[in-house]
Amino acid sequence: MREPISPEEYRRAFDAIPFSDDFQARTTALLQDRLRNMEEEKSQMTIRKSRKWLLAAAVAVALLVLSVSAAMLWMSPAQVAEEMNDPLLAQAFAGEDAVLLNESAQAGEYTVTLDGLVSGAGISNWCSDVEESRTYAVVSVTRTDGTPLTEDNYEVQASRTFTITPLVEGYPPQSVNIFSLDGSCASFLQDGRAYYVMDTKDVQMFADHTVYLAVYQGFVPSYKEFSVAEDGTTTMREDVVGCMFTLPLDPALADPEAVQAFFEEKGLPTEPLTDEELEALKQETPDVTATESLDGVDLVEVPGHGMVTVMQAQAAAEYEAYMERESARLAEEVESGNPSETDYEQALREMEESLAGLWDGSLSPDWQANPDDTEILRTKPAGAVPAAE
Repeated sequence: MREPISPEEYRRAFDAIPFSDDFQARTTALLQDRLRNMEEEKSQMTIRKSRKWLLAAAVAVALLVLSVSAAMLWMSPAQVAEEMNDPLLAQAFAGEDAVLLNESAQAGEYTVTLDGLVSGAGISNWCSDVEESRTYAVVSVTRTDGTPLTEDNYEVQASRTFTITPLVEGYPPQSVNIFSLDGSCASFLQDGRAYYVMDTKDVQMFADHTVYLAVYQGFVPSYKEFSVAEDGTTTMREDVVGCMFTLPLDPALADPEAVQAFFEEKGLPTEPLTDEELEALKQETPDVTATESLDGVDLVEVPGHGMVTVMQAQAAAEYEAYMERESARLAEEVESGNPSETDYEQALREMEESLAGLWDGSLSPDWQANPDDTEILRTKPAGAVPAAE
């Protein structure tokens, strides 16, 4: 058997082979030609696949460009605050305590986006009391079909196209909302989009309950727009144009004592009415027998009260519900001597007079004059009331 050649012997034998002077140049040229032929064959085989890949890449790039362009056009919560000339709030929305959500929902022909949320004291120029903790939310609205919003096709002022308000699970919608929480809402149009900045008392005190942000077409929230279930869950009624978001609050930040102080200060009811309870109450309320319109104002005929506006009828019905609860509460307190029997009877007479004033139109609910009182707990002299001839 032949012995294997060692590496040293192989190298010596290879070095002894005579090569021509142009061997290296000819070999290099041959290899280059072969490589070019292989590349052409590979290119012909993969050209169709390459076209498909390039098309997919072009589409992806186009989508990325569109997404980046949209992101550049849509203002962040901090930019919205800057546009409102509130550098403190802009800084708060850019800080660690801000919650940037970018959650969207449909509201009729509009897409509503909850952009961000932040709470704290001294974080906005809007609040003169630097010790008071407030909650700020940025909401934006667009037309779902892409039509830009302008002053000609959209009323951006608060409560015109949309009202934006917090609501809290387990409480009447007319008790806890933007009005009772000493709130306000600023708004403006920019690049075909509507932006809103809502400001209220710090809603984190309710954080042991589900806290909602409702965006809807209407004014002061009531049972007409919202339904409260037996477990306190609040939902928007199907015939209302709007949507609701759940705010991501930390339950550890709840402040039951602050909540109790809030209700005591406002004198608002804390127990909501379910639809079943509202229906039972409705059965005790005089039925409407006829409706008509006068100068664009809807009128209804109520037995015992004649023709009244729909607002009067609704206000009186809600006030009757309040009277029932308030009378029961006062009756229990009379037993402890405060209020006295005389004061109790006086309070009942005043409520009866207020109810009569709501029915005859001489009084109206104090909703707009004093936003803190969103339920019909107080009344004020009414303006001119249309009357049927």
